[in-house]
This record gives sequence, structure tokens and C-alpha cells, in this order.
Amino acid sequence: MKRRILPVLLILCLAAPAAQADAERRASREREQLRRVQMQLQQTQAQLSALEQDKARLTQSLAEAEKARDAARGRLNRLSHDLAQERQQREALQKDLDQSRKEAAELKAQLALERGRLAEAQAGLAETQARLRQADADRRALEAVKSRQEREIALCEDRNKALYAIGRDLMVRFERKTCNEILAEGEPFTGIRRVQTENLLEMYRDKLDDQKLIKPPGG
Repeated sequence: MKRRILPVLLILCLAAPAAQADAERRASREREQLRRVQMQLQQTQAQLSALEQDKARLTQSLAEAEKARDAARGRLNRLSHDLAQERQQREALQKDLDQSRKEAAELKAQLALERGRLAEAQAGLAETQARLRQADADRRALEAVKSRQEREIALCEDRNKALYAIGRDLMVRFERKTCNEILAEGEPFTGIRRVQTENLLEMYRDKLDDQKLIKPPGG
């Protein structure tokens, strides 16, 4: 029995240091693993803290982005409203422009018509002015003829009055001639009365010649 126990004890004695060394090795490995786990835990916590900071930053950025989005949406709405108003104004301006172009075309056509009427009026005015100039020239010519005829008529009246006076003088002289004067004119020897009568006739002939109407040059 002792023979059986002794080998076992011997084995146990020899195995005890080996087991202790093995336990120490296991403990060392466990401590190393624990240290590694702690380091990993620290790293994980650091990463988690960094992630939480990133999350906070992202949450703030998201809030700012949402605020910017809301502001951008407000600006977009205002721009859409302004764009709609601008489109309406542009359409109104286009309508006014079309109306202005239509009115301009009508005014252009009316202006062309008025220019044609003005050209006709100017032609008629030129013709009327030519007629007026001709009428004025004819009037001046007629006035010259009238003036000349009035002078001739006045001259004829003066001559007629003179001739009438000469005729009246002859009639008075003839009425007052006595029988002796008539017999003396027929006396064939002396011829004195005949000479006097011829002188008297010559005098009246000269007077008549002085009153003779002579047509002026160009009359």
C-alpha cells in the first residue's frame, strides 16, 4: 500500500511546482487578458465618448441644417412668390408692349395716311398759289389796262369837252354871221373875206388837230 502511495506522493510533489507555475502562467495570462480587456474597454469608452461628441455635433449640425433648410424653404417660398409676381408683371408688360406695338402700327398707318393727305394738300396749295400768282399777275395787268383806259377816257372826256367848245364856238360864229359877211365871202374881186374865212378855218383845224386822240404806244 505504501509502495503505491509513495509514487503518487512523489508524482504530486514533482507536479506541485509545475502546477503552481502553470497557475501563475494562467494568472499572468488572465491578468494580461484583463489588462487588454480594460484597455479595450477604455478605448471603447473613448470611442463611445467621441461618438457621443460626434453625435452632439451632428445633432447640432442637423438642427442648424434644419434651421438653414427652413430658412432656405422660406427664401424659396419668397422667391417663388416674387417669381410669380415677376411673371405676372412680365405678362402685363408683354401685354402692354403688344398693345403699344399695335397702337404704334396704327399710328404709323395713320401717319402715312396723313402724309399722303399732306402731300395732296401741299400739291393743291402749290397749284392754288400758282393760280393766285397768275390771278395776281392778271389783276395787275387788268389794273394797268384799267388805269390806262381811265387815263384815255379822261383824255377823251377832256378832248370831247374841247371839241364841244370848238363846235359851240363855230355854231355861235355861224349864227352871228351877217348877210354882208356872206356876200363878202362870195365877192370875186378882192377875196378879202375869203382869206379871212380860210384863216379862221385854219385856226379851227389846228385846234381840232390839237384835240385829236393819239393812241399811246402799247395801248
